[in-house]
Amino acid sequence: MGWRFGGRRIGKRGKRYREMGRRVLGVSRLTTQEVIQGELGLQSVKSRRVYLRINYWMKILKTDQNRLIYKIYKQRRDDFIKGRMQDKNNWCFWTWKGLKDLHLEHIWQSENILNENHFIKLVGELIYRNEESEWKRNMEKKNKLRTYRKLKSELKLEKYIIEVERRRRHLTMLRGGTNKLRIERGRWVREREEERVCMICGCEEVEDEKHFLLRCSRYVRERVEMFEKIKKIERSLDDIERRDEDNQLDILIGRGWKDKSQEIREIVLDYMNKADKERKRLLNE
Repeated sequence: MGWRFGGRRIGKRGKRYREMGRRVLGVSRLTTQEVIQGELGLQSVKSRRVYLRINYWMKILKTDQNRLIYKIYKQRRDDFIKGRMQDKNNWCFWTWKGLKDLHLEHIWQSENILNENHFIKLVGELIYRNEESEWKRNMEKKNKLRTYRKLKSELKLEKYIIEVERRRRHLTMLRGGTNKLRIERGRWVREREEERVCMICGCEEVEDEKHFLLRCSRYVRERVEMFEKIKKIERSLDDIERRDEDNQLDILIGRGWKDKSQEIREIVLDYMNKADKERKRLLNE
């Protein structure tokens, strides 16, 4: 069931919004909503509606008091207050609630907006902050996002979406935990996490994103080649092989490194392509 806003359900619209994001990224339907939202820096339909409603309310307040729209608003506002602000069918309820949820109820009460630009900017910032907090809480609930949580801390568009458009889906699926590794495929058949070991190197270690990128012994040649290429384009990363694994992951598929992030992404994607071909060959896929 979709949630209501001003008496209208918009659950289906939210689903279409997410589907649009999934198609832009070119990822599997199993990719979580949080990854799609996070990689594209998307605001939810709900947040967008709150912002537009409050912006419209602000414009009504600045309208000539002799205009019909202003008179209707004042009448509806009076009815809403007389009804102890409980009538959800009253347009004012959702405007009041939107402001209340942003801790701006005092603005609703006073209708005193000194600077329109500053006010609507504040509204946008508060909505974004609430959206980001909810997005982080939802990520914490999903085990498959264990790597993604380490790589992603802000709700904003990732640069690689534009920089490596042709192959971005492969990076998104590795970052987001929806991929062909045992850590994900084992979940489909209800294996315990410790049972989802790598079938390529036989080391009895779980085949997760970190294992695939940094540990699996069957990809040593490809990994050495990857690190050598990175060191050639950025001297300050001469020690990349000796850094701790979380830092390595952040450089390779996370925030990147200074102005070399795009080049590093391309190098990593080359590694992923070669390692994946070797993996398929060994598994006869």
